[in-house]
Amino acid sequence: MRLLFAALVILHGLIHFMGPAKAFGWAELPQLQLPIPRGIGILWGLAGLALLATAALHLLGARGWWALALVAVVLSQGVILASWSDAKVGTIPNLLILAVVIATLREGLRG
Repeated sequence: MRLLFAALVILHGLIHFMGPAKAFGWAELPQLQLPIPRGIGILWGLAGLALLATAALHLLGARGWWALALVAVVLSQGVILASWSDAKVGTIPNLLILAVVIATLREGLRG
């Protein structure tokens, strides 16, 4: 289950790098219809990095991985809202990540 969760977070993080690719003109991305300003593109990239770091910390068994996950999800959802018509499906992995964070915190409170 740990590997499946990490794979989801990694995939979601990698998809976020489409934001800076579009914003800086590094790639033709016809599936992204809306323009992405460079500042928002940087935020897309930061969300991607935060998600990848979250997956790494989770796989390494770091106790505070969930704190970075919360920051990553908030940042991710913020940029998704800025490009809602193109990126709304990204809300699904954010909700799944949030559910795992909540379950982890609940378990920690019990244990």
